[in-house]
Formats: sequence, C-alpha cells, structure tokens
Amino acid sequence: MTQHPIKILVVEDEYITQKTICNYLTEIGYEVIDTSMNAADAIEIIKSKPVDFVILDINIKGEQNGIWLGNNIAENFNLPHLYLTAYSDTETIKNALQSNPLGYLVKPFQKHDLFTAIEIAILNFNKSQNSNEKQLLVKHNEVYTKINFDSILYIESDKNYLIINCEEDVYRYRSTISDFENIMPNYFIKTHKGFIINTQKVKEFSNSTVIINDNKIPISKSHKDLVLNILHSI
Repeated sequence: MTQHPIKILVVEDEYITQKTICNYLTEIGYEVIDTSMNAADAIEIIKSKPVDFVILDINIKGEQNGIWLGNNIAENFNLPHLYLTAYSDTETIKNALQSNPLGYLVKPFQKHDLFTAIEIAILNFNKSQNSNEKQLLVKHNEVYTKINFDSILYIESDKNYLIINCEEDVYRYRSTISDFENIMPNYFIKTHKGFIINTQKVKEFSNSTVIINDNKIPISKSHKDLVLNILHSI
C-alpha cells in the first residue's frame, strides 16, 4: 500500500528547538513541508503549499503571536494545529484554551510526547469535522495520512475499529460506525449496521447486495427500502 504521511509546517522562532522538532517529525515518519519563525510567513506558506498540519509556538517573533495564528488557521484554513510553549503558567494556558486548541504541549518534551500530542490533536480535529469536508486524517503505519472521501469505496465495522476501503489503500480507523456516519458526505449511506458505502462507486446492486469493485456488501432488511430508493434514483 502507498503511504502518504501528512505534511507538517513548523512555526518556531528558536532555531535549535525548530531543528529538534523537525528531526523528531522525520524520525517518526512525517514530512516537514516547511518552517517559519513568524505568523505572517506561516500564513503565506499555508496559502502556497499543501500543508496538512501546523505545529506552532505560542510566543513567536512578529506582531502576532501563536494564539492569533492558531485562530487564523482554524477560521480560514480549517487545518489541525498543535500549540507549543515553554510556559505553563495559568495566564498562558488560559489564553491558549480560549482559542479552543486541538492540542497543547509544554517544552521541554521528548519525541514520544510530540507523537502523542499530534495524535490527540488529529483525533480532536476529526471529531470536529462536518459532512461538508472532503478529507479525513487517518493513522496508517503509525503516522497519519490524508485521504479524500471521494476515494473511499466502502467502510466496514470491525468491533471498535472501521476498515476504510479506498481505491488504492485500506485503512484501519478507531471509531464506531455511527460516529463516522455523522461526518460523511450525503452520498455515503449505511446498507447494514456494519457497512457504509459510497453510492458513487456502486457498479451493480440487487435486493440484498451492493457490488463495488467486485466486493459484495450486504443490504439488511432494515435498510433495504432506503438503500434501494437511493440507488435507483442515481
């Protein structure tokens, strides 16, 4: 399977810390797409490059601090981000929390701390998404990768996980099928308590089965009428 780790922008004005973060990310398996030392440059990078995730220090050079940048990223670019700070005082934490951060990491930290903080931030980001979004970040071979909803063929429930079958890859994602259903675009429908299909990928169907890329997905009695009505209307 092809792996496409998410591309991370690091916004940190201390060179040694910036270099350490980049080294950690590379060792974990992520791609550092660029670095920046201030908010203005960071926004230009986000506008010009395919950034998937931002790690930003709260106290950076320039007129705007990291909290301002985090709010700007959330409002205008809808990108998951993680705050870094050398300060754990009440005022700093209070100001950071007011911006509803997805993750927060206090310096100094080790590689495993960064790894965990990224994972928490992405999980929080995915939960906050709605059905208008076109992408999802999922864990694959210990690092997160970005998948487009349009590439998903069907989803199958596997206890506390989902098996997301895409056109080229298969991903295992920790979620219930009900929670996942809430963030899917409207061209995805549940055919069975354990299956969701992308109706745009359906080749054939009968009263009891949907066929997608030679995979047979069951249609349960409780979902039959709705599923058949939708598929007949496509």
